Amino acid sequence: MSTLNDRIYAQAEAELGTVEWAKGSNPEVVKYYGEAGHTEITDDSVPWCAAFVGAVLARAGVQGTGSLMARSYTKWGEAVPSVDHAQKGDIVVLSRGKDPRFGHVAFYNGKIGDKIRVLGGNQRDQVSVANYDIGRLVAIRRAVEARSSAAKSTTVQASAAQIASGAGAGIAAVGALDGTAQLVAVAFAGFVILTGLWIMRERLQKWARGIK
Repeated sequence: MSTLNDRIYAQAEAELGTVEWAKGSNPEVVKYYGEAGHTEITDDSVPWCAAFVGAVLARAGVQGTGSLMARSYTKWGEAVPSVDHAQKGDIVVLSRGKDPRFGHVAFYNGKIGDKIRVLGGNQRDQVSVANYDIGRLVAIRRAVEARSSAAKSTTVQASAAQIASGAGAGIAAVGALDGTAQLVAVAFAGFVILTGLWIMRERLQKWARGIK
């Protein structure tokens, strides 16, 4: 039985050999941008390693970060503690130069001595398997199975409980207090409800990305 990592890697491997065209833009590369959530990009000269990762994940039924920044994957999915625990299909984030904003992202293939081997896009302008110095390693992340319902998330459940508690407090206040005290209590309950709604929104967004 194949694992999620197996399915992800198979999707990535099927793209080996896709290259940027010397003239014009390869529609297969442009397609990666669209599948990663950036249909506005039609020129394959835009760095596309993260677009490739996002497209591959989408084809495997997994939500990527929606960003074209390689380092957006440093907190995506689940953390893999070290390269010794990495599995083929994990996402590898590497540094690029001295600027901490820049990087490279690809799929783990293996380790050879002091090199980490990855399958990725925009590696010498193509989808290929390449080796990088392990000293450039920033993070290794693993995809998690998509959850079938947001209601199963314990953090979403906690937010719902907070909202219900705030509403209950407001109703109780209306019946138990008079005048100014009643208004203060209702206002506080409203604040609790709004805070809970904001937190729930953030948790739902993380849930959709597979973050616990």
